[in-house]
Amino acid sequence: MEVTLNGTRIDDVAAEGETLRQALLAVQSRHCDPSHLVVAVACDGEIVSQERMEAALTGPASSFERIDITTSTPEALVFEAMNQASVSLAATESTIQNVADLFTQGQTNDAIQSLGQCLRVWQQVHAAVAQSIQMLGVDPGVTTIRDASLTDAIAMPKDVLRQVKSALEAQDHVLLADILQYEFSEVTEQWHDIIARLRQEAEDRRDGDGDRNGGVDGRDGGDAT
Repeated sequence: MEVTLNGTRIDDVAAEGETLRQALLAVQSRHCDPSHLVVAVACDGEIVSQERMEAALTGPASSFERIDITTSTPEALVFEAMNQASVSLAATESTIQNVADLFTQGQTNDAIQSLGQCLRVWQQVHAAVAQSIQMLGVDPGVTTIRDASLTDAIAMPKDVLRQVKSALEAQDHVLLADILQYEFSEVTEQWHDIIARLRQEAEDRRDGDGDRNGGVDGRDGGDAT
């Protein structure tokens, strides 16, 4: 069986009789920096999905001819996640006014379809922000953005999302158009500020810590523990 860690072959893994989890932990103990997280595990060239991960980890490692392990730091993961969140958020900004216009013109079905796509993006951005805060271990009550705590900064977009969902459930399309026209520019600006703050925090920590060797601790893409 061939095992690689971030593209480098590992020759001292004897996986006979071990589960995939045990083999990964063996790689961790011998070759990995504990500050790194597993972001992907590929078995015989196929990335193991989150849905299949637990079953794969409990199966025999020797059933695979090749295992490729990819790791990264929390800082690098957050930096990339915030870059993607910024791009995704910007892509919805040009759509918001069009959705509001569609509601105003009575083209409800088209408006709801477009709004649904935006909502999915906004929910993904919110989830990425929450996960990034957790991964960096920052205190949202202490970390500030424009003289406001991160906790308070996050509250405003979250509250407006609740208003959008409530208006959708009530089928109040006039209210929806008003929220999108008059409140969402401030919401997206706030989100961009939050994203920029977390990205800067990740970049500062990454530059301060330097680039270290990979590690397996089983979070975020492969639970090896």
